[in-house]
Amino acid sequence: MPNHNPLRRPWDDSIADCMWLARLTDKTRLHLDGNLNADFEPFFGHKLGTDGEFFRFFEIDLETLIAIVRNSPTNDQAVAAWFISRPSVTDDRITAWNADAFDLGKSGHSMSRAFSWAKRKYYGGDKADPAVVSVFSGIAWDEGYLDEMPTDQ
Repeated sequence: MPNHNPLRRPWDDSIADCMWLARLTDKTRLHLDGNLNADFEPFFGHKLGTDGEFFRFFEIDLETLIAIVRNSPTNDQAVAAWFISRPSVTDDRITAWNADAFDLGKSGHSMSRAFSWAKRKYYGGDKADPAVVSVFSGIAWDEGYLDEMPTDQ
């Protein structure tokens, strides 16, 4: 699934120091503009995908994020301010999310079933690159920047 629209890396924490939020914000902007890659659109905000895991973890919802981004379409600071104002978003929760983010999809971790399915369907199945071991590495492989994966993960 080549990425025709530049999305920030899954591990980018440039909004509120929280991994995934910058990418999710990019996807939301592209969705609102009608420019989200057609391959991504069915999974945008999906409850079984990383978006859904993020929403569950932080007890937020897609509709509210869409409204925030619609009202501030180019302002990452507005997204950050909204995000950190949520009662369920604390520094400790962000730290916990970031600590576990690289393990999403690994056996015994959140999203292991969803990642197993995605690996078979999108990431080469039995012939997958051996470095594709998690949600983040699968996305990096799929979008052509697996070599950029942080090595301390």
